[in-house]
Amino acid sequence: MMFVIIMGAGRVGYLVAKMLENEGDDVTIIEMNKERAKELSFLLNGLVIEGDATDQKILEEANIKQAAAFAALTGKDDANLLACILAKHLNPKIKTILRISNPKNKALFEEIEDFRRYFDFIISPEEIAAEYIFRNIVTPGFNRVLFPREGAEIVEFRIDEEKDIAGKTVKELNLPRDSLIIAIYDEKGNLTIPSGDTKLPSKGQVIVFAKNNALNEIKSILERKRKEEQG
Repeated sequence: MMFVIIMGAGRVGYLVAKMLENEGDDVTIIEMNKERAKELSFLLNGLVIEGDATDQKILEEANIKQAAAFAALTGKDDANLLACILAKHLNPKIKTILRISNPKNKALFEEIEDFRRYFDFIISPEEIAAEYIFRNIVTPGFNRVLFPREGAEIVEFRIDEEKDIAGKTVKELNLPRDSLIIAIYDEKGNLTIPSGDTKLPSKGQVIVFAKNNALNEIKSILERKRKEEQG
């Protein structure tokens, strides 16, 4: 079990807190809005503190020195940054997660060496959402996990008997260079980490890790139906 402190309980902070609690972790929320803090006390199992996480006394009240992680998730970049710096000062071993709403600020904070020691992860939900929407417009039809910095994605394709790939080996697919099949599931959900000689099942899923520029070609190969090739 892990003890985590979250600053800000808007939509992002609340969802993260619920996910952590569902995993059995101990969560404390620090929320400035009085009404929101009161509402959260009924929605979450953990301690909810009404206050400002940029105040050392509030962080100490939340037991910052015992926490494994601190996530600053408000919509205010400057407050999040200040809170992470203060959290690291009070507990140098803590992992800090900094939410940045303005992508320009994200790039700036990543470049300044003196800032980087105060936070372990930088996250921009707005940037991730924009990238996700963009990728679904450009190459629709995937269940996907994005790696924006690397320009890559993990995507899932369904296998059925009508697909040309059913029953073929991985090497027979001749996927483009910037791609790799990382997992295959049969219809019962059994997982195989494939080699080139692994045969694809007649029904199931194939999980591919690929650069964005290879996705259209991969989609064409993995979704081609047998009748199309025969015709």
